[in-house]
Amino acid sequence: MQSPKCITLRLSRGALGLVLGAALLTTLAWQAGANAARPPANPTALAVVNLPKVLQSLDERTVRQDAMTKATESRQKQLDELTKRIEALTLELDPEQGGTIKQGTTEYRDKLIQLRELQVTLDARFKLLEQVLSFERGTIMRELYQKIESGVNRIAERDGYDVVLLDDTDFKLPNEAGQDDMNRAILARSVLYRHNSTDITDQVVQLLNNEFKAGTRP
Repeated sequence: MQSPKCITLRLSRGALGLVLGAALLTTLAWQAGANAARPPANPTALAVVNLPKVLQSLDERTVRQDAMTKATESRQKQLDELTKRIEALTLELDPEQGGTIKQGTTEYRDKLIQLRELQVTLDARFKLLEQVLSFERGTIMRELYQKIESGVNRIAERDGYDVVLLDDTDFKLPNEAGQDDMNRAILARSVLYRHNSTDITDQVVQLLNNEFKAGTRP
């Protein structure tokens, strides 16, 4: 019984190159056809919002800031009263300022302890006031930002915007800065150019102010 014959194809380098070239052209032609068949992407509708301008223009921010200022003034009066008591005790204990209490006496030690307690109390209340004010400002900022974000979302849905960016075109580069600081300032920019027609800042302000006056949103 004869064994099956093996057939071997031998291609020259030139022929092999032609085969590979034809395969490559076929692949490129297929990719070109696939890309041509793909529908073009729809244009993206963009808008920008100037966040600092919105915050400065919100009626709610003004009202809440005024309320916080009044509350701060009330707390400041308490600090002022403590300060006056400290100043009065300091004068009593200082002979150069007309103080009549003699050092080394029981009255002097009692007054000195009272002075130290008032100073510690004043320092603690001042630090607490700073922390409270910082927390209140942070709370107001967070709540206002959430309302701005909600307003932007509703306007974008209503007017058909796909993307809304923070407009930072008003932020200018520093005139003088080191290389690292200048690089950070440049890389922090997100919008290099925008047309005025893409700015919806005034629309956001009007929407939120109208809702605040009407009390329609918390």
